[in-house]
Amino acid sequence: MTVEAAFLITWTVFLFVFLIYLSFYSYDKCILFQDAYAVCFRGSIRKQEDTVVTYINEHLREQFGSKYFATERVTGRVERNGNTTDVTGECQVNVPIRADFTMAGRSGWLIRTTARAQIINPTRVIRKSRWIGNMID
Repeated sequence: MTVEAAFLITWTVFLFVFLIYLSFYSYDKCILFQDAYAVCFRGSIRKQEDTVVTYINEHLREQFGSKYFATERVTGRVERNGNTTDVTGECQVNVPIRADFTMAGRSGWLIRTTARAQIINPTRVIRKSRWIGNMID
């Protein structure tokens, strides 16, 4: 009975630790997408459309901050394709055991997410809307 209890307790502790790290992974994934989209959206509504990428690059580190659990470092990349901007965030969750035992694959517990926002100039949109409204009246 002692041997059976030793196996049972070991696997129970392993399961609890695995669930804790799985919750870290889920939390980090949600926060990473939220941060990527927030900085992407703030950059996309800049008045000067040519400063969108510069603004996002300047505020990326500030937005990511230090709110992530069990990660090495969070990195971000900005791309502009015509009228849209994409922010890709990436981080690695540190798990104390090999990735082979956690079914995570070769890259381990890598989190990569991309947020996309359309670049608009709010001032121009408001002026066009007022102009159309005045033309209809």
